[in-house]
Amino acid sequence: MSPVPGSVLRPADAVDRDRLLATFLELLAVDSPTGHEEEIGAVLEARYAELGCTTTKDDIGNIVAVFPGTRPGTILVSTHMDTAGTDRGIVPVIGDDGVIRTDGTTILGADDKSGLAGCMEVMRLLRAHPEWSFPTIEFVSTVGEESGLVGSRHLDVSRLNATHGFVLDTAGVMGSVTYWSPTSVYLTITFHGRKAHAGVEPEKGISAVQVAAEAVAAMQLGRIDEETVANIGTIQGGEARNVIPDTVVLQGMARSHDQDKLDRQLSAMRQACEQAAEAHSAAVDFVQEEIYKTYRIAEDARPYREAASAIRSLGLEVSPRKSGGGTDGNYFNAKGIPCVALPTGMVDEHATSEHIAIDDLVVACQVLLAIVTQPAQGDEQP
Repeated sequence: MSPVPGSVLRPADAVDRDRLLATFLELLAVDSPTGHEEEIGAVLEARYAELGCTTTKDDIGNIVAVFPGTRPGTILVSTHMDTAGTDRGIVPVIGDDGVIRTDGTTILGADDKSGLAGCMEVMRLLRAHPEWSFPTIEFVSTVGEESGLVGSRHLDVSRLNATHGFVLDTAGVMGSVTYWSPTSVYLTITFHGRKAHAGVEPEKGISAVQVAAEAVAAMQLGRIDEETVANIGTIQGGEARNVIPDTVVLQGMARSHDQDKLDRQLSAMRQACEQAAEAHSAAVDFVQEEIYKTYRIAEDARPYREAASAIRSLGLEVSPRKSGGGTDGNYFNAKGIPCVALPTGMVDEHATSEHIAIDDLVVACQVLLAIVTQPAQGDEQP
């Protein structure tokens, strides 16, 4: 998708398609599976310094690159440097249709190297055009986003000056604004039975597998309602086919945009586990951990207004988006920096079918550039 051209040259028109694409491909060549961000972190630090930023790195590897503005005010632009899973050696393939894919054996890594590439292109253009009016920008590149928003959870935002921000890390149509994200809770459920020889004296055993199976069968999973989902994703336990297993561990999650609904779902899942355990004289440990908390940004709040104004200036339609997943924006919002999340063009993120259209990569960069160079809006309603 390309923006509708205007009669007046805008800063967004200055985005260099070929340079942006080259930067994106260079970043894809740097392996950075979550938990292994050292190399990509070093690359980013060097690039940000070359582009005129003052950079700092915290003790887990989050990088804050401050690009000085030409007018008062400071905003946050957030991306993450890790890629999902363990894939390395990613080889992008540019199709005749202008879409970048892989050969289907790995993810692409557009999540979130498309966002990183867009930020670098914006920095280059701002540095080349000091006559443009734009605020100071704190470009935050986090680690461990794919493993539960580790970087943003850890980041000390008291060191930031941003009043509001934008997270370049979502899918969705170009022009969408993610204004609402759910609370997510991770579950670790451990069933304790009794080990016994399955062929000689099964009567002495209590099968943790059987207890876990009955508990899962009693749970409502999948799409619970419009705002709530739940899942049991892994099951581990047992040691041999002729040994009644005494321990089984389930890992799952529940999410909802409504806290009351989430609480009810978690309570129902816990009850299913406890009832199954009691029926077999087993025991269960039900551990829940809140990974991130919901946020909802009003349309008249500053980050939404600024994003919407920039999107419309490019001739695109603003599309409010309610997300089923989380981004670093969940933690920035929770820590007092209101943010909306914006698409970078990525499609099928986390899958080997992940791809991105070059046109959309360009538009995402243009949206960001339009946001930072548009006339300053009022400070009311942060």
